[in-house]
Amino acid sequence: MRRTLTAVVVTIAAGSVLAGASVATAAVPRNVSALTISGNGPFDIRQGGKLTGFDIQLVEQAARIAGVRAVQWRVVDFDDLLDEVEDGDAMMGASSITITRQRSRQVTFGSPYLRANMGIVTRKNTTGVRSKAGLVGSTIGVLQGSTAVPVARSIRGARVLQYPTMQAAYKALLDARVDSVINDYGQSRWYVRNNAPKFRYAGTIPVNQQYGLAFNDDQDELRVAMNRALTKMKKNGQYQRLISRWGLTAQVR
Repeated sequence: MRRTLTAVVVTIAAGSVLAGASVATAAVPRNVSALTISGNGPFDIRQGGKLTGFDIQLVEQAARIAGVRAVQWRVVDFDDLLDEVEDGDAMMGASSITITRQRSRQVTFGSPYLRANMGIVTRKNTTGVRSKAGLVGSTIGVLQGSTAVPVARSIRGARVLQYPTMQAAYKALLDARVDSVINDYGQSRWYVRNNAPKFRYAGTIPVNQQYGLAFNDDQDELRVAMNRALTKMKKNGQYQRLISRWGLTAQVR
């Protein structure tokens, strides 16, 4: 069952311009429906009741350059996001989505925009875990349907428990139902920074993967326009400012 939680409309005022000329074409939709999840800082979070984060701002700024008038966000479970984009329930999705062959059969990805290594989080006073080798034979929490699942399953003797949200996975860690949590590097760093008294960032697992924006297969014009907009953002400094603002400098490829 798919659970739709909320919708937020971001309207871009007529005539507002960011650095760089518009790359819009007549075929680019003026209104775009987009899916994300919430509680996935620094990529998509709520601040003051509003959606924000690296991915949210990346899409909104690129959309302006692409000539999109408004982006309508809808928050769903991560496990439902790609299915809904594939089915055409939304034009695109953005939520630190790692590009994989299997996912590419469902949706069409835009150009990769960020490296997607994995991070290990443990309880604050846990010692002896600094890398994947320290997790042998342990119990590991992961986000259901994420690319952390096969990474955790590749660890010898590990018991892997999947959770519907990252909040649930971290709660299981705090309650000692799992020994560690594996998730995207950026999200893991973010969570530990904001919950430092309880958790410890234990190490990074290199996986040589990348994130991409996911588009419905019928949205070629939108995908091409967003790719061009992201290229402009990298040239005019907007992209780097977002990377720095959200603490993702080490993730740039």
